[in-house]
Amino acid sequence: MTTFKELTSSFLLIISWFLFAISAYLLYWTIIMPAYVIIPFLLFVATGLVCFYSSRKLDSRKKANK
Repeated sequence: MTTFKELTSSFLLIISWFLFAISAYLLYWTIIMPAYVIIPFLLFVATGLVCFYSSRKLDSRKKANK
């Protein structure tokens, strides 16, 4: 019976560390990674806006010349 208790205790310890590792991984992806993702996102949005306004400006010049 002592062997079964030790085996169960070891199994539960391994499962608890596994669950801790998963929760730390999920915490990393939900809290820390958005800080790294926001910079490229803002760069793409800024580039898109610059292209959009440049396109409108070039389009308005074509209409003014006609």
